[in-house]
Amino acid sequence: MRTMWLMTITVGLVTLILVKWLKDYVQRWRMPPGPFFWPVIGNLSLFSGKSYLTFIDLAKTYGDVFSLKMGMTDVVVLNSLDAVKEAFVKKGEDFAGRPKMLSTDISSEGGKDIAFADYSPTWKLHRKLFHSAIRGYASAQNLQSKVHESLEDTIAVFSKMEGQAVDLEDYIYQLVYNVICSAAFGTRYNMDDEDFNTLMKISKDTTETFGQGLLADVYPLLRFLPSSSVTANRKMTHQLMEIMQRHLEQHRESFDPNNLRDITDHMIKAQKDAEEEGIQDIDSLTDTHLRQLIGDIFFAGTISTILTLRWAILYLAVHPEIQEKVAAELDSVVGRDRLPELSDREATPYTEAIFHEVMRMASMDPVSLPHATTVDTTLRGYQIPKGTWILPNLWALHHDPDTWGDPDVFRPERFLDESGKPIPKPAALMPFGVGRRACPGEALGKADTFLLLGGLVQNFRFSIPEGEGPPDLTPDEIGQGSISIPYPYNVVMTCRK
Repeated sequence: MRTMWLMTITVGLVTLILVKWLKDYVQRWRMPPGPFFWPVIGNLSLFSGKSYLTFIDLAKTYGDVFSLKMGMTDVVVLNSLDAVKEAFVKKGEDFAGRPKMLSTDISSEGGKDIAFADYSPTWKLHRKLFHSAIRGYASAQNLQSKVHESLEDTIAVFSKMEGQAVDLEDYIYQLVYNVICSAAFGTRYNMDDEDFNTLMKISKDTTETFGQGLLADVYPLLRFLPSSSVTANRKMTHQLMEIMQRHLEQHRESFDPNNLRDITDHMIKAQKDAEEEGIQDIDSLTDTHLRQLIGDIFFAGTISTILTLRWAILYLAVHPEIQEKVAAELDSVVGRDRLPELSDREATPYTEAIFHEVMRMASMDPVSLPHATTVDTTLRGYQIPKGTWILPNLWALHHDPDTWGDPDVFRPERFLDESGKPIPKPAALMPFGVGRRACPGEALGKADTFLLLGGLVQNFRFSIPEGEGPPDLTPDEIGQGSISIPYPYNVVMTCRK
């Protein structure tokens, strides 16, 4: 009797799986073309490793827009500028959603942030608040003072390590954290500070977690089963939000609407203004939303800047002739009596070109955060059902030989004309995304990076340690194709006299 029952259950499950598979195959006829997919697992193997390179190879067979199955989830990959613009610019609202995944649901406390929340009136309100807080506090003078304070401390530390082969990763974390944390909640950290080490560990773990994802993101039913990865994700989120909540509560105790000290104060003021005005969206400005928004500002302002600095120092150390051009330009415009300022950006086009080339070559977010369609829509004449995941392969755009000519060569001059003046930024360069879901912290990140890298190159020459072979300039496999991070490397710093 028991054997018969098990056979019935097994036959029923197999039948359901086959029916679903056949239904998906019929639907595929109306969607963009793509490779054969297996029942249940789909094309899951194609998403491992450096998937952005796999997608480029698949585009040679199936075109610049093709379909895959991540488990049983429909995914459409965009491999060209035209396809990305059609989806995210021309039909921006149709493609502005976010997939519902367990990993992002945990980290955003149920979609109460900006980065992972679905497209909705609440998301629009939060994005507007994000922009308002950044504009209200991170003005040129405020930002410069925070950067210069942190830079001066770092320059003093680096000077003591002159001539040594050093891995700068943790020092860069501290440098960037002290800028962003000072702007976000008025705090600066020492290397041995408990909160600093917790935040640094969370940041590194987040890079690895989102690079690898959770199996429950692909198979939602697995969320109900015990999992060490899910447990670690929840613990990490709890630790981060505990720090954000503590800062929020401390600020609320000493809040003065006539003296807004930092971004957290601006958030509290927005919440109080909403309460006084009795707006209908007041339920969208709870403390949970506020701490998530502060967390967004923290991560938006740190992870991309940290990765850009790590990649930039590596590229400049490998290309000393380019590094010396940057230093010469900074000497000419800024001199040695002060640190670079935002007003210097227009007069330092070669330094600006370095940032563009680093972000193009490294492509820190090679396939971007996944989008999802908000409605049944079309792309290139194909049917795209509501809820389909959309992956823009930014690596393909940034390394397209038809656009860049020599995409694997580090050449900042590609962003300058013959007289050394900046040319309009090519549309294919979009390290911060494009359309409604473009990173709202782009301006802040670019300003931070200019001031930080400019100050470091102004004071130090970075070189590869003598006797070491050329470092690996390909992204570390730990990113699993979702985040581009450099392999660990050492540099030798020499003070510029």
